[in-house]
Amino acid sequence: MYKQMIIKRFAQWLTLASFMLPALSFGLTFPLPPSGNDIVGEVKVVKTKPGDTLSDVARRYGVGIEEIREANPGVSRRSRIAGGRKIVIPSRFILPSGPRKGIVINLAEQRLYYFPTGQNIVITEPVGIGREGQWRTPTGTTQVTGKAKNPAWRPTANVRAEAARNGTPIPEYFPPGPDNPLGRHVLRLGWATYLIHGTNRPEGVGSRVSAGCIRMYPEDIAALYAMVPVGTPVRVVSEPFKVGWHNGHLYYEAHSQLVEDKRRFSTNMNLVVNAINNETGGRESMVQWSKVRRATRKADGIPEIISE
Repeated sequence: MYKQMIIKRFAQWLTLASFMLPALSFGLTFPLPPSGNDIVGEVKVVKTKPGDTLSDVARRYGVGIEEIREANPGVSRRSRIAGGRKIVIPSRFILPSGPRKGIVINLAEQRLYYFPTGQNIVITEPVGIGREGQWRTPTGTTQVTGKAKNPAWRPTANVRAEAARNGTPIPEYFPPGPDNPLGRHVLRLGWATYLIHGTNRPEGVGSRVSAGCIRMYPEDIAALYAMVPVGTPVRVVSEPFKVGWHNGHLYYEAHSQLVEDKRRFSTNMNLVVNAINNETGGRESMVQWSKVRRATRKADGIPEIISE
């Protein structure tokens, strides 16, 4: 009984700490907004440490490499950054549309949202997704069908063939360990060849780096692994723009569209207009459409007020 009490108090402390600390060792945790509101988190401006790369800063503050690159145009992705440079952390999010249940992954945003059952919180973490071409991550609904620690990996014949064509042949079997591309934790899905897993190359999290699986920072997948039960529903969408409310104001969030997405909302605004009009409930005149167009072109992933 005493041991269970200690574990429970430690878990409560972790949840409280996630609201208080400026940088976390796993994901970002927020209380769900009250009814009629759809936004969590706040945009931050931080200063780099000597020797930082953009991926170092991204991981420290729970965002992905493409998210932080979009929010900081002109900052090199790979070069070392001078200490003390100001970097925008895009850690404010409009929650994905649809039910706030289980795991929701937005491919265009390259971000995962987890809504634990019976808790009034959302946990959000950056993810790496499938590369362009034949390695796309599928959209649709599935569920967590199993969990494994220290997994082995047997890459498919197609994955091995591509590696060979690129001049970097890989073995047919990767044993558990630090060189395993799956990392130390795996969530198995109802889609047989797709997983949510860690990685031995965390600098790629938040970009299109995988053969279709969902990659996560090692610390993020370890925390998620401990919380997510088998049977948890998983919904994968591709929403390059999101619309939501906060304290009576309408907000709009735009991301770069995936290459394979044929909707081309950046040049044909009909999809955006329809989504916004659905949110306004017939009050289209309240929308500042010039702000919508500007945010769509900028596509920096930061929610902006678009209502009068």
